[in-house]
Amino acid sequence: MKTINKFISGLCFMALLLTSTSCLDDDPLVDWDNLGVVIELPYKTHEYNLTKVTPNENETFPLMVNYTISRASDNTEDISVQLGVDESMVETYNASLAASAQKYKLLPASTYSLPSTLVIKKGTQLLEETMTINTSSLTPGEYYLLPIKITGVPQGYTISGNFGHLYVRVQMEN
Repeated sequence: MKTINKFISGLCFMALLLTSTSCLDDDPLVDWDNLGVVIELPYKTHEYNLTKVTPNENETFPLMVNYTISRASDNTEDISVQLGVDESMVETYNASLAASAQKYKLLPASTYSLPSTLVIKKGTQLLEETMTINTSSLTPGEYYLLPIKITGVPQGYTISGNFGHLYVRVQMEN
């Protein structure tokens, strides 16, 4: 019985030894050294909600762009970030909703002024600008969506794959 236990223990040790060294020559899945600096829209979710909006009252929200560094003092240059509206994202967003849910319409361009370029200033890492939506021409009871997307950053910077877009949802009150 002792011999069998020693044999099984030895076999388990050999298997552990062989499996623990088999991955040492593999390339890493992510090359963290060459990842670059990430520019993002730093919202906890991909949505900013304006609910129960009354027609004829302007609504404001903070439009933020972030540079992912540990200290703001590490930013040694102004960084231009281009923004745009991706109309195709409205259809994608509506497809993710339940069949019975009210669908969203693209927020008309005449109701807002989205800056095409924002600049994160040297020595800072977060830019916050107030954006206003004029609701006077919006239909009561309708749901509107403004899909904002980072469309360009300088060479050497990366647009966040997870936080590169934001849905601004405007739900008009009846």
